[in-house]
Amino acid sequence: MLHPRVTTLVRPSGTVQLGWDPERALVLETTELDTGTVLAFLRLLDGLQSRPQIIWRAGEFGISPERTVSLLTAIDRAGLLLQPERKQAKIRSITVHGLGPLSDAVTIGLRRMGFRPSRSRTFRPEVVVGAPGCDLVVLTDALMIDPRLSVDLVLRRVPHLQVRVRDGIGVVGPLVLPGQTSCLRCADLTRAGLDHDWPHLAAQLLGRTGHASPAGVAATTALALGELEAIVECSPRRRPATLDATMELDLDSHELHRRPWPPHPECGCRTLAGHRAEVAR
Repeated sequence: MLHPRVTTLVRPSGTVQLGWDPERALVLETTELDTGTVLAFLRLLDGLQSRPQIIWRAGEFGISPERTVSLLTAIDRAGLLLQPERKQAKIRSITVHGLGPLSDAVTIGLRRMGFRPSRSRTFRPEVVVGAPGCDLVVLTDALMIDPRLSVDLVLRRVPHLQVRVRDGIGVVGPLVLPGQTSCLRCADLTRAGLDHDWPHLAAQLLGRTGHASPAGVAATTALALGELEAIVECSPRRRPATLDATMELDLDSHELHRRPWPPHPECGCRTLAGHRAEVAR
């Protein structure tokens, strides 16, 4: 189907243009076809028609099969077509854990995406975060996640994504897929390797929430929701950027960069997650 974000425009000559981005807009070279015919053809790209059906229906408008294929190829090469694909997984249940402006904003955003996220505001060892069957936990606001919680999520093989504000930087990630990617403890061990005092500093961050202006909260939330869109899409064509990494947005300069957090050789997260899964069987 034609990507819903694409705007269809008609030039004074009657030529049809898809999109208006200076670098990515596509002008359809269809001088042999009138404007109405081209627009009718584009309406066929609604996601309800198969490729053979599109070719057949386009023939009713006087467009040859060869011309239809060439138009579809040009639109596809421009990245303006959404191709149907089998999802690698499906995310149905999401829990937002945290207490602060980011947890509220992320929850609202997820609802607008069609989810009904459950909420978990504080951590107590005797209370499980993420009900049975939870597909993803979003850990918001807290500068440092309680290690008991992060270990519990790894042991239960619950994917989780951290979202917080650190010294004026909106930080999203890493996305932890237990047994497959680095975990939050991997990141702590990496920092401790660079700064031997890190465990002492990290302990002081427990229970603290990052501060940002309303605009900073909105920007960090937008970054998180964009990443969540990639996560819930479960598409091999759109890998989440936060796998083994964080996306970090400077809330003043608006510069965005990706910081890698590879698995740490001294962390047993992969072994623990795999062992727990074997025991569960």
